[in-house]
Amino acid sequence: MELTEKQKEFWNHKPSRWNIKEGATRSGKTWLDYYIIPKRIRAIEGLPGHVFLIGNTKSTLERNVLEPMRELYGPELVGRVRPDNTVKLFGRNCYAIGADKESQVTKIQGASVAYCYGDEVVTWNKKVFDMLKSRLDKPYSCFDGTCNPDNKNHWFLKFLESGADIFRQKYTIEDNPFLPPEFVENLKLEYRGTVLYNRYILGEWCNAEGLLFPQFADNPDEWEVKGELPLFNMINIGLDIGGTRSHSSLIVTGITADLSEIVTFAERKVVHAKGTIDAERLCTETVDLIRALWIQGFVVSSVFVDNAEQVILNSIRVAVQRAGFPTNVMDCRKIDGKTRILTYNMMLNRHKMKFQAVPMVVESLSTALYDTKSKEDKILDDFTTDVDTFDAHFYSWSTYMDLITGRST
Repeated sequence: MELTEKQKEFWNHKPSRWNIKEGATRSGKTWLDYYIIPKRIRAIEGLPGHVFLIGNTKSTLERNVLEPMRELYGPELVGRVRPDNTVKLFGRNCYAIGADKESQVTKIQGASVAYCYGDEVVTWNKKVFDMLKSRLDKPYSCFDGTCNPDNKNHWFLKFLESGADIFRQKYTIEDNPFLPPEFVENLKLEYRGTVLYNRYILGEWCNAEGLLFPQFADNPDEWEVKGELPLFNMINIGLDIGGTRSHSSLIVTGITADLSEIVTFAERKVVHAKGTIDAERLCTETVDLIRALWIQGFVVSSVFVDNAEQVILNSIRVAVQRAGFPTNVMDCRKIDGKTRILTYNMMLNRHKMKFQAVPMVVESLSTALYDTKSKEDKILDDFTTDVDTFDAHFYSWSTYMDLITGRST
């Protein structure tokens, strides 16, 4: 097998208690582990202690680690995870679990762990990691783990800097010479101008501060559609039902026939009386917007509504049906703030997201900020920026996000 210099260094290093590869995405960190894992399992053959493979969830562990290993070695050597969380690996009965929730602590509590492999460690619940530390109780126990950097206040960075017995490697995108240059340039383009470039390209731990989309805020005209709109495969409305201190937003987005881009081209704001949410008016405004688009020749496929307001969602569904429009009214799709920010930046940088005559949406994206008080990458929502419009815009296309971006979340 052909290895990079960093991979050779890791392969030849005598295992420390903790062996961590951190840094850029697609830099070769995980690929080496398809060979490291069987090496470690064979090294403890006949010795007591359990073997664990831990990821953010079992599904991400399957996708990132087990499936590629199964393709490499075959199903006889790399089995499938059973309902009891066990999996046969190279003749040994191992455990495969997720670590995204505190409740997962019980799955390693009381176990004596001879070897553990950890995928995407920064996404774990800290209490799972803390429990694991106490379970590596053999003289030969060791842990191999990979991660992309996060913010400087992250608990895992504090552990890496704690002085424990850690062999620590940092990877940048340039540490993998086997990547096609065109792919590397496209990846850099997707993260350009954001904190994610520092983390996922340069492999640096750094805090997220300031604007979410500085490249867009600097020149929003670069993403404006001039002239006629493209041919759409579907048109959807996103509705964020603002709280009693804010407005509600209806945002219209079309998805092109070839799924190459989305174009947001209509918007409407509903300002409620102070301290109230006018459900009847929301029904009227939604139907009026669908009718106005119908008159222009646009058929609305779906209205995606903030699913925290089921009573209002059901009222809107009845109103749309009574008006005779063939439009579905359903729950919106929500994802965590970090993934959402990453997806927006990728789509903006690749010009897969465009706008026409929607100043409210443009302003909301241009002024969206990181919440610097949060320990995670979160969107600031303190009524100083128009998060309601930002949310509605996301709901108008998020259901089809994986198809549009070509990535799964």
